[in-house]
Amino acid sequence: MNKLSNLELTIKIDKPIEQVWKSLVDWKGQSKWMLQTKVWSEIDQDRTVRNGKGVLIFAFTGIFPKLYPKLRIGILDTMEITNWKPPYICEVRHIGRVLRGTGKFELKKVRGGTIFYWQEEVIAPSIILLFAKPALLIGVWLSLRRFARQVCA
Repeated sequence: MNKLSNLELTIKIDKPIEQVWKSLVDWKGQSKWMLQTKVWSEIDQDRTVRNGKGVLIFAFTGIFPKLYPKLRIGILDTMEITNWKPPYICEVRHIGRVLRGTGKFELKKVRGGTIFYWQEEVIAPSIILLFAKPALLIGVWLSLRRFARQVCA
């Protein structure tokens, strides 16, 4: 049986919103800070595609993600951008075979930097969520801290 799980995390980054946004929507660049994940988009394959609504993003999370597609021990998450309001909001719909649901990156200007709000509503088989939810929360928490350090470097 499939189950819905809502996940939310927030981090403050001591950089201007425009700089945070630019780094955040560098899909291929997410591979550097998202734990155990290789990320790419249509933009990486086809230079005529512009970032924004309708663009497909792919994220393979698993063991040795840099070896994907030769080694496929993990989950491929396929997402379509459904809402694009730079530099504030990027929403996606998960359209893969295993993971479904929605995701959202939201940035807010604050004194001295930017608040990065990350949210996922994931629909997946209950057994996957049972094991994946704690790992996902810890992994995203660590990844967001890596992202903040990268942006501030």
